Amino acid sequence: MKYFLITFFIFLSNYIFASETNKSEIEVINLYESKSLDQMVLENLNYEEEEEKEIKDISNKIDETDTNEFEIEQVEIVKDSFIFSSESINLKNYFHHLKNINSKTLQDEIILVLENIQLNLEIEKDREILLLITDYFKTIGQINKSYELIERYNLSNDKNSNFYIGIKFNYLLSTFQLSEACNYKDELNSNIKLEYYFLEKLDIFCLILNDNKSEANLLNSILIESETNLDNYFQHLFLLITNSSDSLNIDKINTDLEINKELIFLYSAMTRIAELPFSYEFYELDKKNLSIPIILNQASPIDLRIKAANESFLENLINVDSLAALYMSADFNSEQLNNPKETIDSFSNNNELSMAFLYQLVNIQIFPNDRLNTLIQFWDFAKNNKLEEIAYKLSINMLGSIEATSENIIYGPQIASAYIYNNDFESALNWIELYENAKQVDSKSVYTRILLDLYSSKDLNSFINSINLTLNNFIDDESNQNTELLFVMKSVMNLDINSNTDFNFDKIFDDRPMPSIFLFNEINNNILNNDNEKFLFYSLISLNDREWNNIHPEHLKLILNGYFKYNDGVLFRNLILEIFKNYKFII
Repeated sequence: MKYFLITFFIFLSNYIFASETNKSEIEVINLYESKSLDQMVLENLNYEEEEEKEIKDISNKIDETDTNEFEIEQVEIVKDSFIFSSESINLKNYFHHLKNINSKTLQDEIILVLENIQLNLEIEKDREILLLITDYFKTIGQINKSYELIERYNLSNDKNSNFYIGIKFNYLLSTFQLSEACNYKDELNSNIKLEYYFLEKLDIFCLILNDNKSEANLLNSILIESETNLDNYFQHLFLLITNSSDSLNIDKINTDLEINKELIFLYSAMTRIAELPFSYEFYELDKKNLSIPIILNQASPIDLRIKAANESFLENLINVDSLAALYMSADFNSEQLNNPKETIDSFSNNNELSMAFLYQLVNIQIFPNDRLNTLIQFWDFAKNNKLEEIAYKLSINMLGSIEATSENIIYGPQIASAYIYNNDFESALNWIELYENAKQVDSKSVYTRILLDLYSSKDLNSFINSINLTLNNFIDDESNQNTELLFVMKSVMNLDINSNTDFNFDKIFDDRPMPSIFLFNEINNNILNNDNEKFLFYSLISLNDREWNNIHPEHLKLILNGYFKYNDGVLFRNLILEIFKNYKFII
């Protein structure tokens, strides 16, 4: 049986990583003969950068007359905008209070606004803004955005050039572009000094990479004499890489040593060169920025790499092919695959290994019914652990094999949800209708139709109309939170739905905090004045470190009223989806 599974696994590898580029063309990624995981991840990062450049190039190809008029208007808008009109000290405070935005939609929006800002570095204020934005991107785990931003400008003579040099080095090290990092170091002026002897340590590391250990040892001896507070973590890694001490335990890094957070990208590159594993503690130092180095480090525990990959996928840093490749690289033996229940139980609370195991289990099922039952188990587990988007995206190549039989129709809402997440709305609707014809309308089909409305509506008006019709069929589950949510939705979108507004003596006071009256009033004024940029900043400050279901309903109503108008409601649908999921309104 073991040899059969191995043979079948290899056979399936040509299939499971196929990504559908259109209805008639399939690109197959063969994990064994084509690209390594490193290539897949790094090509995805580079693709996003190239895509952004192409979009900018296209936007510049406008009729010259129209372009001139547009540029004049844009300069006027930008220079009169909230960012440019705010004092630097206030901007610094704003960014400080925007570090923990739990809404991915709004986090992406503020990133989009900031990365497209037009700066003139001959102006002191613009240079200050560039520094604040670059630092903000790095702080929220978007060092790639920091790098892309500073690459637009010549910052060699800027008073903060050392900071920008550090950003570039850290980006190159985090994406394991070691040759580029070493070459960039050689190009720098010899008078440049970075904190914590960064350049000296990088120089030593580059010498090791070039197999010049004698000079590396010499420079390291000088470094030891020069550092007031010796960087023991660097010295530990240095010894591991150069095999300079037989007494060291080279199986793992000594986690008791103090780690300088400012040097974690250098440490990560050295760790990988030494073929050593990353620890969970190291990952927690800067989860988002360290996700790519950890994914690419084959010595690290597979569950840690999958955890990092899951978060990177949700942040659009890697694609589904890279994620699938990593899931399939987890090593499970035939005994584990033949005893799935015992195996899942043995993983206890390890969601990453459980997800990878279930994904592989789906792929080795021969019979359609077994495959569907295992797929449903995979989806259910993912939902219970807030990983359903990942599970549905990974399932794209399995959906076409599911037949609409009387036995399978009971899974219609789940199958439809998977199609929705993969933007196949026609197939999703077919499965919903099959389910409702066989089982009648119930909460499962209503919730799935809401999901379909959110994803498939082409404009805000059609979305409101469709969600209005769907919510008319909503079966009240007597959840107080859902009652409040529907009340807010009805008010914001002027929906024609039933909403229980009866006074409840069991809930006279609400312990969910409200923003200060001054912040609340400021947000309200921004909405009335259609001041989009100012509204974006102040609304995000009011939402910082808050989940949607912990926001006071009155605060939520204000925020949604604002985003209903913000840029003609371009973010509104995604926000409603986030809120429904956070309230567990969509199951």
